[in-house]
Amino acid sequence: MLVILVEKPVKDFIGMNKLLFLFLTLLVIGSCKDEDNTNADFFSPVQVYLSINLNLPAYTNLSLPQGYVYESGGNKGIIIYHTIFNEYVAFDRTCPLNPTDACSYVSVDSTNSFYRCGHYTSSWQACCNSKFDPANGSVLSGSAKRALKQYYVRQDGSTLIITNTP
Repeated sequence: MLVILVEKPVKDFIGMNKLLFLFLTLLVIGSCKDEDNTNADFFSPVQVYLSINLNLPAYTNLSLPQGYVYESGGNKGIIIYHTIFNEYVAFDRTCPLNPTDACSYVSVDSTNSFYRCGHYTSSWQACCNSKFDPANGSVLSGSAKRALKQYYVRQDGSTLIITNTP
């Protein structure tokens, strides 16, 4: 009987140590941060509210699919794009790879079928030269690991409302 009383506390002690080790292991693993967190918002917070009247001459490019306009606002400007699915989308023009770089602007490619990191002056000036899908802002190729920052677009008749909140 004495042996049973001695073994039970030893087994309980070993079991508690195993549980403590498991708990600490899970705590350490859970506290590790993923440096490539694609859901992190890495842009400076800005308030965005644009009202676009599609009947105005300045916005005739938006009447056809793959048409676009650049607007001020956001961090480095906003691209408003009419997709081939007959929807309107809006993205910040800041490239997500190095958002603080001076050259880190996103522009619509001359084919109007994707966005590129860089800008046009007299010729194309590449920055990281990543390419992005015009309908959803996801990375198609290049160094960027994150999608473009997208804004909310609501259509009310011939008016588009672009905001950073739903």
